[in-house]
Amino acid sequence: MSWPTELQINAYLGGENKAARSALASEAKRWPLRNAPPKVRTFLKPPAPADLRNWKDTNVGWGVVVAETDGLTDEQKRTSSDLPEPIQALIKDRGGAPVFRYRPGWDEQFRLLRSYANGVDVAIGQSPEGLGRECIPHYLLIVGSPEQIPWEFQYILNSHYAVGRLPLAGGGLENYVAALRSNWAESGAQPKNSVVWATNQGSSDITGLICDSIAAKVYAKLSADSDLAAGAKFIRGAGSATGASLIDALCKLRPGLVVTTSHGQTYPLDNPELLANCLGLLVDQDYASVQVSDLLGRWEPDGVIWYAHACCSAGSSGRTLFDGLCPEGSEVDRVLKGVAKLGSRVAPLPAALLGAKKPARAFIGHVEPTFDWTLRNPQTRQFLTDSTQQALYAELYQPSPIGQAYRKCYDRLSYLYASYEAALAEFGRGGGSREAMLEDLLCARDVQSMVILGDPAAVLPAI
Repeated sequence: MSWPTELQINAYLGGENKAARSALASEAKRWPLRNAPPKVRTFLKPPAPADLRNWKDTNVGWGVVVAETDGLTDEQKRTSSDLPEPIQALIKDRGGAPVFRYRPGWDEQFRLLRSYANGVDVAIGQSPEGLGRECIPHYLLIVGSPEQIPWEFQYILNSHYAVGRLPLAGGGLENYVAALRSNWAESGAQPKNSVVWATNQGSSDITGLICDSIAAKVYAKLSADSDLAAGAKFIRGAGSATGASLIDALCKLRPGLVVTTSHGQTYPLDNPELLANCLGLLVDQDYASVQVSDLLGRWEPDGVIWYAHACCSAGSSGRTLFDGLCPEGSEVDRVLKGVAKLGSRVAPLPAALLGAKKPARAFIGHVEPTFDWTLRNPQTRQFLTDSTQQALYAELYQPSPIGQAYRKCYDRLSYLYASYEAALAEFGRGGGSREAMLEDLLCARDVQSMVILGDPAAVLPAI
């Protein structure tokens, strides 16, 4: 390259041919060496927000919540060596995941969790998320029955975290944790396939509303997706939604996702032992309950995620959230009180699915009865189920872990309780209405009693 002898600049000096030009100085060859550009000053900025779908991120995290039992030594509390061996192995697999203790009777407001390993109490909903010393992970697996750790505590955690419960023991616990630790490596479930099964007992029956607002809406999304349409099966209403048709579809398609909407069995109320054995079973189009033995006699859950919108499909609570809502002795009142007499327990269907030899990934259902007001606005008739539809389609097939997929469903609680408090305050000032408070509180408690059973970090395989 020849060295230039002259340069011009685009400046005008006035007059004719007054463009500015000049020969290079004799020192021009040294000029680039003496005039290096100044160093660019870097400014610190906050890191990008953590991806809440990634539980392995230390700013997100995964942990275990267990009950504190009497007689534990300080060493057992610190090391969690009292926990069942499968849970200890799972904790080790997940990098020595943190363990938090729920202490019965210690804090009636469910405000704190105890980390014995770190020697601290941490405030629920107000501590940083992640794996730090004073943090609570975003993903929390409750290990224990609702007798050991009450449903009400899970309701509180649901309002802020991605929460699941593993209420198993013995062989069932071993089966589930073994599948979880391998991430269902040998699962035969087909993530592209889905079964939506919905009873419809007519327009005057709530099953028709549930079918239209949830089952049909979810199926519409699945069947419109070119990756999922071929494997999507909708079984609906009279002549179709029988227990036999459900089992046949499960055996044929081996779906990754099952969505069922129906009544849940809550009889006989005068026989607690029998009621406990059939609580929340799906009631088909012919009013026959789908028996667990029939279901698992022909089909294995093997990595499925199952959403069951049915009364008490997840279990029962010894203290109903809806006491006094209906007249004493009415049908609803008798169901609420009769089921509550069973105490806090997990229903037979999810217990069997999660504890099977080839277990389900997760089960989503209700601890209490479900209400029509939560599905459709009484005044406008608008369906209120978009968050459920998004969880079962847009989120689940991202894929998002099941606990994160349902965050928008639980986020409804913030609005509902804030609206209730505002209506209550206005009522106290002589305005507002009892009807507004009733609607908000009923919907909030309906949403609140929906729970996830299984690991909240469980996720469908990517398609």
